[in-house]
Amino acid sequence: MRRNKKILFNSLSFLFLVLLSALAVNQAIAISSVYISNPIATSSFSVLISNFLIWILSIAGSLALLMLVAGGAFYVTSSGNEQRIEAAKKMIIWTILGLILILASYSIIVVLDEILT
Repeated sequence: MRRNKKILFNSLSFLFLVLLSALAVNQAIAISSVYISNPIATSSFSVLISNFLIWILSIAGSLALLMLVAGGAFYVTSSGNEQRIEAAKKMIIWTILGLILILASYSIIVVLDEILT
């Protein structure tokens, strides 16, 4: 009985977070218009490479955010299973390390761009 309540609570919490994030995305889209710039429309090769790398890092950051959410969802839905809890913790830790690597890569690109231009 207690386990069923825990599963129900975790499921409802996850559903609430999904609905809350959908509402936040809907509000963000309603507030601002989406504009995607053309990274190829440039006259300099270094600007083209810089724009491409920033685009790749943006995709990597978005994927890392999705992995962080997935790790949290796995943790919430682990139902006390120690192996699943450890797997979720490892996923969260490695995702955070990946985000740190992405931020370091971006800062290196910015510094190199300042040095080269």
